[in-house]
Amino acid sequence: MTKKTLYRGVLALLAAGAVCTAAAAAQRSAEPTSVTADSLTYDTRTGLITAEQNVRMEQGTGWIEGARATYNTKTEEGTVEGGVRAVRDDMQLSCDHLSGVGQDHWQAMGSVHMTKAGRTFTGAQVDYYAAQNEYVLAPSGGTMTSADGTLSADRLEGWLQENRFVGTGNAHIVSPPRDLEGGGDRMEYFGNAERPYVVLDGSAWVFQGNNMARSNHMTVYLSDDGTAVSE
Repeated sequence: MTKKTLYRGVLALLAAGAVCTAAAAAQRSAEPTSVTADSLTYDTRTGLITAEQNVRMEQGTGWIEGARATYNTKTEEGTVEGGVRAVRDDMQLSCDHLSGVGQDHWQAMGSVHMTKAGRTFTGAQVDYYAAQNEYVLAPSGGTMTSADGTLSADRLEGWLQENRFVGTGNAHIVSPPRDLEGGGDRMEYFGNAERPYVVLDGSAWVFQGNNMARSNHMTVYLSDDGTAVSE
């Protein structure tokens, strides 16, 4: 196996699959790829490729940097660790450890900071499934910030293509443009509805201006003029 083939093997998952959708990866399979590292090894018995120190992988306009990267040609699993930074199209990511399985699922761990589609996600762990309506999951808690405000919870998940997000456990939303703050045990936001709204469950509360509302179940419709109507 030539060194050029090894480089492409590493990038097939890490540069193409881990930071872009499966469809985009297929379309970009012919894009030029490159990798630089101080050390590169390949174990033919296990199929493990390891790049260490000052690792940078590029494919098209996307790139990933880290202290160490691995790719297993047999399992198609890859990792990048140590000050990881990745960019692909409208996605930017930084974390301590990035791992991917196939071209649809990657997992970022440790001080995760990801921006995608005009939103920022932070948390200890973030999983991303490109082919599942760009599903994002922060299983151990996280925060999602957009131009409209911030949503945080003990467990946070969302479907970017649907502009729908669910926060479970100590769910909390703050929207400065609407002078709105609310919370509950569970919160679900529907951003693509004709009238965007938030459903709050379990000790729900909403505060806007001098108005306060509490209920076990509450639906809050968000108007363009900044007002909120609850039911």
